[in-house]
Amino acid sequence: MLVVAGTSTRSVYPPGRGPHVNKADLITELADRMGGDHQLATEALENTLDIIVRAVASGESITIMGFGIFEKRARAARVARNPHTGESIPVPPTYSPAFRPGQYFKSVVQGTETLPEGRLAAKRSSSHQAFGGLRANGVDHRENVVGSAVAGSAQR
Repeated sequence: MLVVAGTSTRSVYPPGRGPHVNKADLITELADRMGGDHQLATEALENTLDIIVRAVASGESITIMGFGIFEKRARAARVARNPHTGESIPVPPTYSPAFRPGQYFKSVVQGTETLPEGRLAAKRSSSHQAFGGLRANGVDHRENVVGSAVAGSAQR
């Protein structure tokens, strides 16, 4: 179940499906928060995921303050055993993607922090004013901010 900032709690999954949110559900929720533009929401999510996958695959880590870190982890070479024959099988070193949740995210999930009412849960702190251009519903109003990158791109 997703909680929309500033509104009542609502379910984004069909009855009987259980507490599961898939990519289409995320796009629908994002479109609702961005003024109903489904195509823009689809592009935003797909491009965000593409950036994360490409960065992690190349060995970079992506840190989203308060949310978590996406990173590439190395697994050392090891010896495994075939459970049927007991034969030793060498396993080469591998890499796998990993996610480490941030402290705020952990605290919210554990119930030691509550989600804020009327604003985004993963919003940057007040020291990062450029991020503050989203209304409680997630709709961008930064075009009204002089010198903002969004305002500059909207004028083109």
